[in-house]
Amino acid sequence: MSNDLITVLDLGSTKAACIAATQDSDGLQILAVSNVECKGVRKGVVADLEHTANSIDMAVRKVQQAVGQDIASLVVGIGGSHIEGMNTQGLFPIFPRAREITRDDVLQVMNHSRQVQVSADREQIQALPREFIVDGERNSARPVGMHGSRLEVTTYLVTGQTQHIQNLEKAVAMAGKRVDMIVLQSLASGLAVLSPAEIEMGCAVVDIGGGTTDVAVFSGGSIVHTACLPIGGQMITSDLSKLLKTSPEEAERLKQEDAIAIAGLVSQDETVGVLQLGQTHSRPMQRRVLCEIVESRTKELATMVRQELELSGYYSALPAGVVITGGGSKMPGTEKLFEAVLQNLRVRLGAPRVGGELAEVLDRPEMSTGVGLARFTLECAEDEFATVSGTGNWKERIRTIWSLLPSKS
Repeated sequence: MSNDLITVLDLGSTKAACIAATQDSDGLQILAVSNVECKGVRKGVVADLEHTANSIDMAVRKVQQAVGQDIASLVVGIGGSHIEGMNTQGLFPIFPRAREITRDDVLQVMNHSRQVQVSADREQIQALPREFIVDGERNSARPVGMHGSRLEVTTYLVTGQTQHIQNLEKAVAMAGKRVDMIVLQSLASGLAVLSPAEIEMGCAVVDIGGGTTDVAVFSGGSIVHTACLPIGGQMITSDLSKLLKTSPEEAERLKQEDAIAIAGLVSQDETVGVLQLGQTHSRPMQRRVLCEIVESRTKELATMVRQELELSGYYSALPAGVVITGGGSKMPGTEKLFEAVLQNLRVRLGAPRVGGELAEVLDRPEMSTGVGLARFTLECAEDEFATVSGTGNWKERIRTIWSLLPSKS
């Protein structure tokens, strides 16, 4: 448990959210939060360095003012379709035989599981142990202190394209900060909205952002599958703008104020005012027409999520169902539409539950990734391993999510 102040950054296609937090005997304590517009990120990756750096600078400055101290480094979330995950295996013999397993042994077997070849344009971001096996006995979540002669591990290894990782690091550097660690966004979102029981039983998290939708499957106490879909809330805004011949700003207003994801829930008699391009006055339009446009795109997204879950092999192994979160999940009717498409799976809307003075700002679906980043950084601190090389670079460190989960017998 740490009392040190940490600062995390959630960069999305519409916003840059910065959170300063610490941890005490009562758990996670959020000290400050800022949320600024970000136009430099598209589809989860940095597309404009200058705009992104400016957004980072603005967000961090607001947090610095709130906490009254300078911030030198950031824990940054990463997403986008370039992110890939794979399951790898590691093995380490224990000598002398049947002695007590140490943290160094765990480090050695984890490092062995990372000795896999990836293409020259990719690099490792995180190595998340799924399961340790001691002398053939499975379900050893915490092998340190156990006695054995053979230690094995199954690791979920996350990689990303080097150019996108470097651009992310450069944007942070241009804002005068350094990257302390990069964390998979979908992992963070899951830690923010799922209970330990849901992570253990089997549950999928669908984080609907502005430009993309992250899908993460958790089972057996760990993350087991991730994917990034190229559809988000901005796609719905774009559809409305094109089909209703309005500005993007007017389309966004209509989406937020009048849209429902299931058109059948709207009466045929209801109308909304739409200000079309080149007009000075809004004209009435059937609200159901607006909602039909929204429903079509949202149903497409839900169908893509179902296909991804089927592809993962876990579609029929999610007793805890599906949790939708992110800014795009707040539209009325989204939960019911997803439930209709994801047949036989329970669907609920998820948001972080932080409490405290900032609860009103933080307990929202769009803040899931930021809160999850803070939880991962602080609550998993005891499970960080330094590398054999001891370089201290963020790419060389391994963090697990053990401290968030109940012990396995």
